[in-house]
Amino acid sequence: MDIKLVVFSLLGGLALFIYGMILLSEGLQMAAGEKMKNLLEKLTNSKIKGAIVGLLVTCIIQSSSATTVTLVGLINAHLISLAQAVPVIMGANIGTTITAQLVAFRLDEWALPMVAVGFVMFFTAKSEKIKYFGQVLMGFGILFVGLKFMASEVKQLAKDPDIVLFLAKMGRTPILAVLTSMIFTEIIQSSSATTGLIIAMGMSGLIDLQTAICFILGANIGTTITVCIAAFGPTGSTYAAKRTALAHVLFNVIGNLCFLPFIGYYAEFISRTSSDIARQIANSHTFFNVTMTCILLPLSGYLIKLVTFIIKGEDITIETGVKFLDKNTLKTPAIALNMAINETERMANIALSMLESSRKAFFEGSKTDISLVKEKEKLVDDLDNKIENFIMQINDNALSAHQKNQLSSLNHVISDIERIADHANNITEEAETSINRKLKFSDSALEEISTVFNKAEASVSQVIYLIKNSSDDVIKSVLGLEKDIDGLIMTYENNHLERLEKGSCCPEAGPVYLDVLRNLERISDHAHNIAYAKRFGF
Repeated sequence: MDIKLVVFSLLGGLALFIYGMILLSEGLQMAAGEKMKNLLEKLTNSKIKGAIVGLLVTCIIQSSSATTVTLVGLINAHLISLAQAVPVIMGANIGTTITAQLVAFRLDEWALPMVAVGFVMFFTAKSEKIKYFGQVLMGFGILFVGLKFMASEVKQLAKDPDIVLFLAKMGRTPILAVLTSMIFTEIIQSSSATTGLIIAMGMSGLIDLQTAICFILGANIGTTITVCIAAFGPTGSTYAAKRTALAHVLFNVIGNLCFLPFIGYYAEFISRTSSDIARQIANSHTFFNVTMTCILLPLSGYLIKLVTFIIKGEDITIETGVKFLDKNTLKTPAIALNMAINETERMANIALSMLESSRKAFFEGSKTDISLVKEKEKLVDDLDNKIENFIMQINDNALSAHQKNQLSSLNHVISDIERIADHANNITEEAETSINRKLKFSDSALEEISTVFNKAEASVSQVIYLIKNSSDDVIKSVLGLEKDIDGLIMTYENNHLERLEKGSCCPEAGPVYLDVLRNLERISDHAHNIAYAKRFGF
């Protein structure tokens, strides 16, 4: 037996299995659309409902990793809390066992027909839903083709006495089997793929049930690597998101600690659930996660306290949604207009705070401020839409001439504020580039950027005052600041060219320097627009 050929063939089968899982999961996610995310966002404080949502979503998309990573995104966006997320993770752990149960059906004979039918549906159907269903069917078929290859090659490995002896020793040392499976799953980032390989090994007689269960327990810990990367990676996740990832890890580690001391008894119990080894392995996976959810779900409050104790820190909270808009005020248009102006002022203050945070991100390399700007940019976009929709519902027939002028100008003002927020976000992206590429700016360049920042912030601050107040002096000041910034930009761009010629600055930093200045210039332009609107009666 050529062991190298067998190993590579086994890896090829595993690759097909993983690719089939990817097609299956992506197809289901596309078919589900935004429904999955909306379902997660509508969580209640009920632990049981949260677990059920996690189970259902993971069953639908066939990926606990996708569910948990989505949770991290929702937590970072302040749409759900840590207390809501933990039960969902427990439910997702149960949902992911459905893959093993499906694999245990041994649909090898139907694998290629499923691929063929799915292929035809995907490439010929005009309906998007049929295309996605075809992708799901194709992925499901490829998954079983991969499983068949793995089972075939594992049978060859079972003929090698050294491999059989090694796995037998591993079976007698459960912790070694757990660690091996955990590391393998962390590498391939798919517990379903590991489970498929374990089932193939069990079907071929290469491992016994107890060893298979130890591998399953290890895979449960290994699969948490995906959510850990999402939460602890270089994306500036919130403390709540990091605690969610840690809760996922602890759920599975605690489960292992509970089950490993009784692994022999557990294997004996599972052996009575079916006469088929593939089904036994799948059942062990399901029973483990169901049992641990039943134990830890009522204790989730203590788990949250533990992860909060381990990961200390307080997240910066953002007040999402509208604060002043009330549809009941639409019955009194004058009051509704004032509410819209109040919300617009709030939106402008958020945009100004984004500009201030973008400055910290650029000069101090603050990743917290980078994350803050990104989240506030979403909030500003949301407020932009909601204020505009509210304004459209105000009946201007009951307004004075001045109020009508305010109403007609408000949409333009809102648009300018939204663009100020966009440019602040652009500066933050340039700051990220600067951090990632470790760019260095000359002292002169930094001083010039700081000067323009000062004027841009002053300009935005003054137009916020103008949203609810009238002042010719402030209007003149904003218009003057815009001219000052235009002149400075021209001067500083020439200075930059001179520094390049003298070799006194880093050429790689030049594009970032220029982009930051131009975004600040655009911010002053939009502030100018608001002041100009105020001059003519807004």
